[in-house]
Amino acid sequence: METRRDLANDICLDFVANLLDSGHVVEEWNPIKNKISGVHEGKKWSLRLPLHFPLAEDGQSFLSYFETLSEAFPQYFLILIQAGHAALAYFEDGECLHHKVIKKYMVRGNGRAQLGYLKTRGKSKAGSRIRLANTVSFFEDINEKLDEWDVEPQATRILLSCTAKMLPMLFQSKVPPPFDKDDPRITKVPFDLQKPTLEELMQVNKQIMRGRWEGPADTVDAYFARKREAESNDWED
Repeated sequence: METRRDLANDICLDFVANLLDSGHVVEEWNPIKNKISGVHEGKKWSLRLPLHFPLAEDGQSFLSYFETLSEAFPQYFLILIQAGHAALAYFEDGECLHHKVIKKYMVRGNGRAQLGYLKTRGKSKAGSRIRLANTVSFFEDINEKLDEWDVEPQATRILLSCTAKMLPMLFQSKVPPPFDKDDPRITKVPFDLQKPTLEELMQVNKQIMRGRWEGPADTVDAYFARKREAESNDWED
């Protein structure tokens, strides 16, 4: 029986070691998505490691990468952007050192972003011009805040959620972000999001810090059974 199971950050490294020790062979390794997969005893499996784990070096094998990982928390940006709403944070050693929520009036009454409307309807009235000006300042404010924190060199990942239509404005802003659009550290946040708020930011961060197992249920069940048994024996000692 196959299952999908979320694994806590502090479990993932030990779980991977257990997989390797039990004969699972990593046949595919996607360093961008932080995902490994293979076939064991005729059954497919995959494990997406927590997305905040550091980026692997170009061409690095998974086993080599795995040896560099530790239980220490990495440093990373988490950036959530929707029309008129942005939530930004920088995390280090498991703590949120910086955060900022930015709001701007840039959505029409029908819920459509002014930027998209102008591309299909052309010139706009006064209210639309205000929304367009706010769109410009929205991305300037985002980039100014990211630059103000002065932590870009330490970040090992840049976790970003932004629509394809809005992404160019982030990098074409008069005030550029402290990283390039082709920065290999940029990783898409692969979750459906609510409106970016501080609460949503922290909830997404919890998801980012979990791994995701997809494969035989007995593999992950056996791991936790052995772990409980070991903890019980330690308690008795």
